[in-house]
Amino acid sequence: MNKRISRSVLEDNHKRLIDQYKANLSDVCAIQSILNDEILSHVVQELALSDADHTWAKEWISDTATIFRFLRHHGFVRSLALEAIYTALIWRLNALRLFALPSALLHCLPPPICDPLGRPLVFLQLSELLTCEQTMMDGLLISLERLNIHLRSLNTLHDEFVNREVTLQCVFVIDLEGLSVQSVNLKILTWLMKEVVPRYPGMLGAVFFLNYSWTYAITWSIMKSLLPKSAVAKVFFPSREELLRYCSASALPSTMHSSDYGGALSPLHLIEDPLNSHEQKNHASVASREWCMPAPSTGLPETLHRQPSSVTIPPRSSLNPFFGYPSVASFSRPHTVQQGRRRKRDLLLTLSVLWWKRWGTRVIILLYFLIVVGLARKRVRRVARWMLGVALPSGSTLLAMT
Repeated sequence: MNKRISRSVLEDNHKRLIDQYKANLSDVCAIQSILNDEILSHVVQELALSDADHTWAKEWISDTATIFRFLRHHGFVRSLALEAIYTALIWRLNALRLFALPSALLHCLPPPICDPLGRPLVFLQLSELLTCEQTMMDGLLISLERLNIHLRSLNTLHDEFVNREVTLQCVFVIDLEGLSVQSVNLKILTWLMKEVVPRYPGMLGAVFFLNYSWTYAITWSIMKSLLPKSAVAKVFFPSREELLRYCSASALPSTMHSSDYGGALSPLHLIEDPLNSHEQKNHASVASREWCMPAPSTGLPETLHRQPSSVTIPPRSSLNPFFGYPSVASFSRPHTVQQGRRRKRDLLLTLSVLWWKRWGTRVIILLYFLIVVGLARKRVRRVARWMLGVALPSGSTLLAMT
């Protein structure tokens, strides 16, 4: 287990990240131009987006830091980054539905509190995630989306102040207090790597696990084999004293639940959380899509109204990865085939549609040609019969005279 926080390593990684951002800013702007001028207009027509959805998508595309993280995640290859951004955009429009329920999974310290490299500090009590699996997935997605919006707001300040450095990542402080090894769910880890990371890439600058014990060593050795080396290098298991030396007491809460962090700030639950602030809930990225479709009056509290957690994609839509089969884009698993719908007749219909798209025009031209030839032959026969009918009487008279 990598216990000690290596400040020099974190500083080198952060400097490399900022240098990459500056060096590839022109590519990021070029990708944004393609997204706005070509891809977004196609998506608007394909999905028949409302003005609110169009604005919401355009706002997400305009976030330079988000586009850079996608580009960096795909090795600074434009084509791969564009494909990933397009896929994430379709998922956001089809499946991501934010609602007014406050998220208690993540707690971010308000600015100007940050780590020594200027990155926001985000706290997570891991034992709180031991709830319904689907509820936990939905809650994490909501929290990450709100965190993404918070990073965007910090970068708005960067645009206003020239000397302020752009904020590209944050630091997670995860408390393992009250968590048993038996409760660790490797399925959740797999879901995070396959479903979440491709849609929110490169947001974590470092992860500090607190209140760990030797029993987690075996679990961590298994998890390391599932994670890429770049992710493993960001994970640390510091003691409370090491965390205080790195962040200083002025940037840490005094307590979090039953854990004593030794910080000079108030207990975590008394510190303002920008992820659950009034401004966050009323942010255009969240509210514009939610309030444009008012919830029906059913007597439920307003906070319990939400958009459907899944959206059905038409079988033969170009956005359907299972072309020909009815699929569902859910909140945490964007594309799945409807249960029991992989039928032979769906396969035959799909092949027929593909065949017609490939050869339909030629078939229509051939049928039109055959019809024209058939009509022409009928007309020729009628003319020939008429001419023979006129010529035969005169010919028979001549024969009689001879």
